[in-house]
Amino acid sequence: MNKILDRLTIEEHNDKEFIFVDYKGLKENEMIKLVNGHLELTLERKLPFLADFHNTFATPGYMIHAKKFIESTKSIIDKGALLGIDPIKAWILRGIVYDYNVNYKSFETVEKAITFLTSTTTSVIQSSEQ
Repeated sequence: MNKILDRLTIEEHNDKEFIFVDYKGLKENEMIKLVNGHLELTLERKLPFLADFHNTFATPGYMIHAKKFIESTKSIIDKGALLGIDPIKAWILRGIVYDYNVNYKSFETVEKAITFLTSTTTSVIQSSEQ
């Protein structure tokens, strides 16, 4: 299997599944491969996701593919949790939440992100733990 796609796993906590997407430290072309793989898996499994964006950059090339992911999945997944969201990425996230009306939130810890993903509430109120 492609090494990049090995960073895409299905996790289970509290009897609920979600997709974990490990972008940590990847460059643009690797992030694009991973988001495209994430799109394929999400269309197949329809699961919420936890994405770790530590040590990454939201480049224009990546954002084109991220936009495709959001547009293709916003009607089939109810939430997404993000880690590693610095002030610039937080600004981008606020725009995404506003423009696409998706329930994506950033968190400082994996534990808080998993709690959000495995809870039964699906509020679309924009918030951030940052």
